[in-house]
Formats: sequence, C-alpha cells, structure tokens
Amino acid sequence: MGKNKIGMILIIVLLVSLLILFGVGFTFLYKAMNKANEGGSNNIIIQQELSIEDITNFPVGDPIVTNLLEGPDKKDHVVKINVSLGINTSKDTSKEAEKLIATLEAQKPVIKDIIIGVCRSKTYEELNMTDARAVFKDEILLKLQEVFATSLIVDVYIDEIFLQ
Repeated sequence: MGKNKIGMILIIVLLVSLLILFGVGFTFLYKAMNKANEGGSNNIIIQQELSIEDITNFPVGDPIVTNLLEGPDKKDHVVKINVSLGINTSKDTSKEAEKLIATLEAQKPVIKDIIIGVCRSKTYEELNMTDARAVFKDEILLKLQEVFATSLIVDVYIDEIFLQ
C-alpha cells in the first residue's frame, strides 16, 4: 500500500510539473508571436495628430467607374468614385513627401488599379452599410501604404461616391 501511494504522488507531481512547463512554454510562445506580429506587420497606418496645414491633398485624377462584386441580390452594380490622398508634408517629412508625391504622380495608374481592386472586392450591400465609408477608406489607405511602403499617405478622401 505504501509503494502505491508514493507512486500516485509521484505521478501527480510529474503531471503538475508538466502542466506548469506547458503553461510557461505556451506563454513564452504567445508573447514571441505577438512581438513578431507587431514588428513585422504590414499595417502601416500610423495614427498621428497632424494639423490641416501639414497635409497636402493629392488628387488621383478623373472619377473611377468599375463593377462591384456580385452580392446576394445577384444583380450587377457599379460604383463611381473620385479619390484624393492626404500626404503628410510637415517640416519633418517635407523632403520625403516631395519624393513620394513625384512617385505618386508617375504611378497614378497603380493607384487607380489599387482602388479598382478594393472596389471590385466589395458588394453593393457592403458599401451601403452605415460604417462602410470608413472601412472602405481604411482598406484603400492600408493597400496604398503597403504598396508604396510609406506612412506619409495619411488619409484617403472620397470626393464623390455613387452606387448603382
């Protein structure tokens, strides 16, 4: 009977030790993954307070008309959208911003392609929702920041949007 009790206590101690080791290992792994996600994130949006004088409006060009993704109503819908970008041209970033504006000017077809891609991934119903405009703008902003590898693009302004 004494050997059985000692064996059970030994098994319990071993199981508790394994659970503690597993918990510590899992916690370490979880923290390491969060650090890796924070450092290597492609989400470049940087929320910063800029005065209106520090933001330059960059018009993308003529309005874009494109099809939307087919929704539950199974009907074809189109969107007409006119977009401008807000570029951080504060004193600290003025030289970088000048280079970026020149790049954006030369790459207007790329910007339009990104906007068309985001539009075509949305249904009429998605764009008609209450908070759709903010989500839509953020998605375009993230894509542009990612493609141009910059946080100087600080906002997307939708001058006109028409859904049909």
